[in-house]
Amino acid sequence: MAEKIWTAAELEQLTPAEREAVFEAGIIWDLEDAPPELLARTRRKIEQRIAATETPDRR
Repeated sequence: MAEKIWTAAELEQLTPAEREAVFEAGIIWDLEDAPPELLARTRRKIEQRIAATETPDRR
């Protein structure tokens, strides 16, 4: 089931505690629950960063 996408106007109508609850509910704590596309994109970015910053010393 798709998560609700909140508009700014909807969030502004909530109390601070309700906004915090919405925020906390949107956090994925376990990688098993993360969308596979997100994990794949993140892995690619990390591998690109490693390749760009940790190239072997060519002597």
